[in-house]
Amino acid sequence: REVPIQKYTKNNKFSISNNNITRTYSTLPDSSSEACASSNVPYIKVYENPFSIRKDIYKENQDKSGIYMFTNKLTNDIYIGQSINLANRFKNYFNISYLKHKDSLVISRALIKYGFSNFSITILEYCEISDLVNREQYYFDKLKPKYNTLKIAGSSLNHKHTEETKMKISDSCFSLRSPKGIYVKEKSALFGRTASYETKALMSISKLKENNPLFGQTHKESSIDLMKQKALGRIHTEETKLKMSLARGNPIYIYEKCSSEGFKLIGSFVSARRAGKFLEISGSTIIRYRNSGEIYKDRYKFSAKQPCFAGATQLIIKD
Repeated sequence: REVPIQKYTKNNKFSISNNNITRTYSTLPDSSSEACASSNVPYIKVYENPFSIRKDIYKENQDKSGIYMFTNKLTNDIYIGQSINLANRFKNYFNISYLKHKDSLVISRALIKYGFSNFSITILEYCEISDLVNREQYYFDKLKPKYNTLKIAGSSLNHKHTEETKMKISDSCFSLRSPKGIYVKEKSALFGRTASYETKALMSISKLKENNPLFGQTHKESSIDLMKQKALGRIHTEETKLKMSLARGNPIYIYEKCSSEGFKLIGSFVSARRAGKFLEISGSTIIRYRNSGEIYKDRYKFSAKQPCFAGATQLIIKD
């Protein structure tokens, strides 16, 4: 049925907003609230379709520490967890690559098997970081979560896999590992992600100067000798030379005097050296005349300025 938007409060009561926007909701009791009610456990709020409103969930729980609960709507099985930053934890859960990477966890396999739409998220409480373990244990004892294999809160922090378990995990991921033993392809938590230019810029800035792990370090003499030996006899291809010239950013445009009124573009080059080779003069001569603005042999004019339109074959400029 259609009702005004409702907002959750800490007392699990609803307050009606004054705007006219409405949303459809089910009048049937949800499995999350049923689990809490049957055990007489209070809670903060429930997200019935968390994946569809994940951005709102991130915003509401950013930098908040607390206890959360996943509830399978089909089986009523639950998982209880804690986090010092709930928003970041939920971002991981909504990343299918992360779930595949963490497929040793029962909740990860359940989310993959049943899909996000068949789970709800309950914020049981917000609390201080120092209280997380105690509060998580409280909910373990009250709600008996089936998806939690470790029944002692915080025990995963000191949990050690047996050698047999380690071998099974290694074997399951071996074919998807790189030679260096790093998880790659769909086993990587970053699989399928593409960083934006803004993110790349921030990553670059974060590694500048003293933040760079190689800042202040110098090569050993032995390393320098090895690099020199590898460079001996190396011949760059014309394509590589062209890329190097373009990277240095020193283009030269040659204009030939065609009348008393102007000049015609006869060639563009990625470097002064190449322009000089075209006219059979030195690159330094090209640069000297380009900087002074003088006309070479009363015939050629050199400029670093591009033609006024792309693909131009002729350009007239005033002397």
